[in-house]
Amino acid sequence: MAAEALIVEDAYQKGYADAMEDMRKKKEQRRQREQEKKARRWYFIKQKAYGFVMLAVTVLAVWATEGDITIAVITVPLGLMCLFGKKMLIVDNYYFEAKKG
Repeated sequence: MAAEALIVEDAYQKGYADAMEDMRKKKEQRRQREQEKKARRWYFIKQKAYGFVMLAVTVLAVWATEGDITIAVITVPLGLMCLFGKKMLIVDNYYFEAKKG
């Protein structure tokens, strides 16, 4: 009877240890997913900021050249693509990590 109790106790402890390990792994995976989401969100915030800056530079350049809008032919479409695009357009470290992984 005592031997059976020890076997049951040992099995319980192994099961508990396995459950705790699974819980740690799931917690780590959840944390990693949240970090990836945060990095992606910041990437697109930065991309939108670049688009806004590009449009602002266009306005300043047109003003500085007294109405010559030649620069707008390139910068306006690029700025709008950065502002409203869903694709990754800015090449930085996150871009390479996302393309690799």
